[in-house]
Amino acid sequence: MTINNPEAFMGGVWDWAILDGCFGATKIKPTDIDGCVERHGKVLYMETKRPGANVHDAQKYLHRAWVRKGDSVLIIWGEQNKPQHIQVLSPRYPPPEGKTYKFASVEKLRELVAAWFKKVDGSP
Repeated sequence: MTINNPEAFMGGVWDWAILDGCFGATKIKPTDIDGCVERHGKVLYMETKRPGANVHDAQKYLHRAWVRKGDSVLIIWGEQNKPQHIQVLSPRYPPPEGKTYKFASVEKLRELVAAWFKKVDGSP
């Protein structure tokens, strides 16, 4: 997705504090999804993080739930459009460890996404 009008884009970002109190006596808060693709009922979720940033516990629980359902998650650390580190969580590489690529690149990210698509598409 290319953001052609950043001001309009930011004007469409919701503040989910409007849902405070809707989830009973819990600490549940909505999280964002940075990227998401579906093919034949299988979903690839992509979470981007700045270098050195942590994945919050709530996101870890959500990622585990997605993988239990048969979906996959890529956690991508790096500056914008410059992947440096990628963690793959999938039925093949289950959480919490998954499979890690410590020295990633755009090419590695593209390779991982293309491999996911090939698998779920049923392509030879």
